[in-house]
Amino acid sequence: KLRESIRDDILFAAKTLFNERGYGNVTMRNISDELNISVGNLTYHFKKKTDILTAIMEKNFHTTALLGSVTTLGDLQSILEKMVLSLSDVAFYFRDPMLYSLNTRGEKDVRNLYRILTGALDVLVQENFFQESLTPARREGIARFMMLSHITWIQQNPVFDSVAKMSQEDFLRSHWTILEVYFTDKGWEAYRREIL
Repeated sequence: KLRESIRDDILFAAKTLFNERGYGNVTMRNISDELNISVGNLTYHFKKKTDILTAIMEKNFHTTALLGSVTTLGDLQSILEKMVLSLSDVAFYFRDPMLYSLNTRGEKDVRNLYRILTGALDVLVQENFFQESLTPARREGIARFMMLSHITWIQQNPVFDSVAKMSQEDFLRSHWTILEVYFTDKGWEAYRREIL
């Protein structure tokens, strides 16, 4: 139990430092200093910095993937919120595409999130929230577009204050702009009740 607590402390401290300074600007010494432990103690738990990166991203994915079943538009909103919050939580990772190659599980995690999102859209079509014109091919395209937009959104440079910069709230709202053209009457009613 104590070792798990130390591992969690290491992951939290490293994630915080990576988000503040960027992954490439943080050393194992920086992480150990942040925790007031020796580098030896740190490497007992994680041999290399990439091991820490992999553990952070794995934990992030598992937190995001615990979504439950989708039966309402509110459930889909919860999925989208979790996805956006998870991006913000590990912004350092998504702002540095060079890190993708260091996280060997990353591609599998992205595929799983894609399946969760397309599965949610499938259920909501079956439940008559969306018209049948939201075909499987269109659902896949929309899910792909949304996931790509997440990467672009998190890569907005926080230093520049431009008109193109979107808040988290505006970004989440934009997902519905893409989907609302497919709403049935039931979908519009649920949207007004659960999302707006």
